[in-house]
Amino acid sequence: MPFALLSSCKQTNKSNDETATLYSDSLQTINIEDRVIHHTEILNSNTDTTYFPFELHDFDGQYQIAADIESEELYPKYYDLFKKYGYEGNGYCWEGHIKQILEKLDNKLLNHLDFDPEAGAFFANADSKESQIKFAQLLSPIFSDIKKLEEWVKNADHSRIDD
Repeated sequence: MPFALLSSCKQTNKSNDETATLYSDSLQTINIEDRVIHHTEILNSNTDTTYFPFELHDFDGQYQIAADIESEELYPKYYDLFKKYGYEGNGYCWEGHIKQILEKLDNKLLNHLDFDPEAGAFFANADSKESQIKFAQLLSPIFSDIKKLEEWVKNADHSRIDD
């Protein structure tokens, strides 16, 4: 089940600033930028799943790119590959590899992305729909083909991967 299908929503108060804490089925928390987003809002957002393994979310003018890398679908597909080359394969690992890939394919796109990975998921926010789609068009063909991804992973600068 994708991370966006939420089982509950909780609002907390921290130093008089409201923050939303959303709970996924794995009970990991995701803090959403100082506003409450209810599960119906996310479920009703424009979600594009055509760029495997990435999901593109568009809500209130925010363009998120996500991959639930601990999901039943993704974890077994990627865990062994990253482990083979000495990586944990968590969201921080994905960020490091993605940055290195983009540096070679379209370095300017990095200026339009804000990375926000977690241990169990990869997240990035694009500054426009165009940047979000460009990210997906460049990276989906690599991440959806394990042989292509392996070429990038084995040639990556390990010292630049924070996992």
